Amino acid sequence: MKQLLAVLPLLVILVALLPPFRFHVLVAGLIGAALAVAIGGLSAPKVTELFFGGMTQILDIKSVMLFAATAMVLARCGCTNAIMELMTKWFGAKTELIAGAMVLVQATATYMAGIGAANTLVTAPLVFAAVGYVPLAIVGMSIVSGASWATSPSSAEAAYISKQMGISPAEYASFMLPYTMVFWAIGMLLAWYGVRRYRLAGRLVPGRSMDTHGGSGNQTAAKAPIEIPVTNGPGTDIGAGLSAARRATPFFLMLLLILAGPPLNRMIGIPLFSAVLLPFWVLLMTALLLRVHPNRIAEMFVEGGLTILRYMFLVALFLGFIRMLSEIGTFTAIASLVGFAAPAIVLAAALVVAFLIAIPAAAYTVAIDALIIPVLGAVGVPVWAYGFVGIAVAQGAMMSPVQINVAATAHGFKTDILSIVRNNAPYMPFAFLVTLLMATFFAGR
Repeated sequence: MKQLLAVLPLLVILVALLPPFRFHVLVAGLIGAALAVAIGGLSAPKVTELFFGGMTQILDIKSVMLFAATAMVLARCGCTNAIMELMTKWFGAKTELIAGAMVLVQATATYMAGIGAANTLVTAPLVFAAVGYVPLAIVGMSIVSGASWATSPSSAEAAYISKQMGISPAEYASFMLPYTMVFWAIGMLLAWYGVRRYRLAGRLVPGRSMDTHGGSGNQTAAKAPIEIPVTNGPGTDIGAGLSAARRATPFFLMLLLILAGPPLNRMIGIPLFSAVLLPFWVLLMTALLLRVHPNRIAEMFVEGGLTILRYMFLVALFLGFIRMLSEIGTFTAIASLVGFAAPAIVLAAALVVAFLIAIPAAAYTVAIDALIIPVLGAVGVPVWAYGFVGIAVAQGAMMSPVQINVAATAHGFKTDILSIVRNNAPYMPFAFLVTLLMATFFAGR
């Protein structure tokens, strides 16, 4: 009976997040935490101590803030647009290659920024202008976006998961990169195949949207019910008159340093590309190459950090509530209830639950990670498996009408949010199956 009472607050949070209630994640967390306080008889000083302790789990991850703010500066400077210009120039009339390349740009830009929607607002309209509404191109963008932000060194997800693994966000990103790149390849292949099939069938109509019934039309995108962070699009005055290659160089530099920085640091024995210095080199090159005044770079850097700071603050508050559940033994109780099962079986079940919960409750995916991962830790699942939870949550989120990246995709392809949800729904379970197989195979090693 005591174990069931300990588990009750977590069940209440899940019920509050799911239909028909659909409470905000903070409201659901507060309800569950209040119930945990009542069940555990926690004193006011203890509640304060636990809450602040939970908040610091993520707010002390400074590198994520620096990486995300730097990537947003590059987006504001038009570096992503320059990449798109280069892709179009390189591939010419080979539309399917352009689509595959643009999906890769979406993947790498999201990986650097740790936030999918901001980049989607730039890339989706360009893909739409190039190929129109091609279902598999949208699926490809969605698959790479989810995998990228879940394993990015700049994301709140990486901040939380790496903290639970006992490593830095950069080490976590490096560890998960091979798996992330598998989804990049899948997304590119789907976009390439979908556009090629449409082109050969004579169905490729660049710049046209799909209405809510699947027919062609020119409808304006439905207004998203949630706020979408806006980055600058084509027409920016930054770097005006410079070549696309020059404007794209900071983008390539940041990606190269993110991927090659850790091994380079080990090779030379000096952390020249640490979490602090890497953004400095990128911003310095941006100022020099694009002829941007340092004062303007500084302002954009501060503005670029606002989105991730807002998100991390929300997550920190939620983790403060979750700390109450941990104190009364919620996750230990769950571990004892499922302790008879092998860790690999528990991991598979947790991945399925994470994927399913994300569909109705994907507004804040890292909050779902915070519900699932402590259970895995209590049961004894190895910490390297935690990253697969993040990917599974992101994949379920791509079928959610409350996910901001879905709203941004609908905006870019001039359609409504539910059309994107219906478009992605048949394919995301297969992407999740790949994640499940990866985790299962790795678990068996």
